[in-house]
Amino acid sequence: MKKILKSLTVIALALTINLYQPNLTYADNHSAEKQVIEELRKEIYDLGSEPVKRAHIFQRDKNFIKDLKEQLEKLKEDAKIKEKFETAKREIEKEIEALGGKPISKTDELDSNEQIVALRNQLKELQEQKKKQDALNKTQEEIDIAKKEIEKEIEALGGKPVTQTQNIDKNEEVIALRKQLDELRAERKKAEEQEQAKKEEKEAAEALKKNRNEVVQAVKKEILFLGETPISEYEATNDDEYVAALKQQLDEIRAIKEQEEKEIQQSIPNWFIKLPNGSEQKIYVRGTAVVDTLQGAIDSSTNAALRELGKKLETRLNSKLNETVRQAGIGEDITTKTEITRVSSMVVKEVTISGYEIAESKLVKLDNGNYRSFILLEYPVAQVYKAFINRMEQSPTIKNSMAAIKNTDAFKELESYVDAFTGA
Repeated sequence: MKKILKSLTVIALALTINLYQPNLTYADNHSAEKQVIEELRKEIYDLGSEPVKRAHIFQRDKNFIKDLKEQLEKLKEDAKIKEKFETAKREIEKEIEALGGKPISKTDELDSNEQIVALRNQLKELQEQKKKQDALNKTQEEIDIAKKEIEKEIEALGGKPVTQTQNIDKNEEVIALRKQLDELRAERKKAEEQEQAKKEEKEAAEALKKNRNEVVQAVKKEILFLGETPISEYEATNDDEYVAALKQQLDEIRAIKEQEEKEIQQSIPNWFIKLPNGSEQKIYVRGTAVVDTLQGAIDSSTNAALRELGKKLETRLNSKLNETVRQAGIGEDITTKTEITRVSSMVVKEVTISGYEIAESKLVKLDNGNYRSFILLEYPVAQVYKAFINRMEQSPTIKNSMAAIKNTDAFKELESYVDAFTGA
């Protein structure tokens, strides 16, 4: 027992030392808390209230600060509520005074909330009185004006005002006129809506028809582009069925063409992919076509190559021609220049139908029975130069300028190509 008492005494002594001999850090915190307490108490005094007391003599400053903060927050909230109340009261008082009344809050000693209620009641009474007075002040002249306006609108809509045939109370007249006006408006609105519905239905039908026609033309154009003939619309019973049939035909043609292209890719000769190099002496062009007959495929591919030959020869000849005209100084002579251009075009058309040689050719039979022809043409460029020079010398229009033309380096170059070609 004595050992227990001795232990308790030691513990009590240690606690006492901790309480009455705090370290330096605690002392600093204690001073700061005292300062906070003083500031909080001052704010509470400034708000017109008495700060709360400590809960007990041993209450810690930290807990006391919490109590003071809670009190301060409540006081601030009460102050905000009071300010809102005072603002509302002042606004109602001003409105009552504007209506010629005297706020009872300025004469009676009432509780704040009761003053607001009383002020609002007073304001409401004055507003009701004003409304009644305004209604009484509405003159018969104003009623007549309203009646005449409605009568005019009814007459404008083709109706006849009931006030012209019936002797009823004036207020009832206005009611009857308005009812009649509403009925006429409703009838007109219904008629306009029906008319608009018919118009929209017609426009929708026209738009649908236009859209179908556009689709039909677009599909037909693509079918023709792929080298096939669109089915006749007589094969369908209606527009929708015809559009569907055309699309189906296009899909089938595309599938066939895709297969053909696949087969063609596998059968394209190397010389068709990479043309031989051309020169001032020779030019190479290629052509390909798919036809249902062997000879037709050869002819079509040859024609395709000749069209390409014509373009290349025309480009090359025009280049030489422009240089010749520039060097001869006849660029301003429109007549001579036009004649030279005409001769150039004529020569290109003539020479591209003969004089070429087939350098390479290949035929491929497709699964659908058609033939794909590949052809490579070789053409001596000097041949077109020779024909061009001959035509120039025979033209009466160019005769006077021929001496200047022959004296140019460009023309002499053409002659040298011709000489090399003919072996002169």
